[in-house]
Amino acid sequence: MIRKMNTAEQWHLIAALLTVWIAALISITCVHALDRCESLITDARIEHTRYFGIQYPYWYGVGQLKQESACRTTVTAADAGQGVAQFMPKTAQYISSLMGEALDPYNPKQAIRMQAFYMHRIHTKENWSGVLWIAYQIYNGGKATLYGEFQRAQMLDWDLMKICCQRKKIQMKWGVLDFCEVNYDYSKKVEKYGNQYRRGTDGINYW
Repeated sequence: MIRKMNTAEQWHLIAALLTVWIAALISITCVHALDRCESLITDARIEHTRYFGIQYPYWYGVGQLKQESACRTTVTAADAGQGVAQFMPKTAQYISSLMGEALDPYNPKQAIRMQAFYMHRIHTKENWSGVLWIAYQIYNGGKATLYGEFQRAQMLDWDLMKICCQRKKIQMKWGVLDFCEVNYDYSKKVEKYGNQYRRGTDGINYW
């Protein structure tokens, strides 16, 4: 004889099914994000090699695109960041002026060319350290404050520099936005995501 479930058992089953469904949805979303990033690997390799040379670990460029936009090419952020590399409008205009051509941050090929050009400029003209994690944090938050943290720490060390960080905090509806956390997590996330697309060994040290 088939026993009819009581109300508690029915709700337990519904909760279990919802848990499975949510997990499947998250998994599908992650797979789609991975697929989006996979489609950008060739352009990231070509453009970063164009500006940095073959020694550059271009997979960090892919990781940066994933961190910025989850590799979504048409997204506009709440702060007005545009496209796959999330350039602010004025930054996009500035980069276009430096490159001598009008480029569209919503065009993924052009955005990745802008990303590679701008990262190369940062790494060669603003990065006093020679290591990539500093270049990525400059891209995210600028050089001046980061260099001040380096001077207070008196050594090139992620943990110690973060301890010396004194950036502003903003109370948001969902909690506190800590700009130290944002900037120092940025380089960690770029490395983490970049390693998912690794195709060799680093020709330039990340750390």
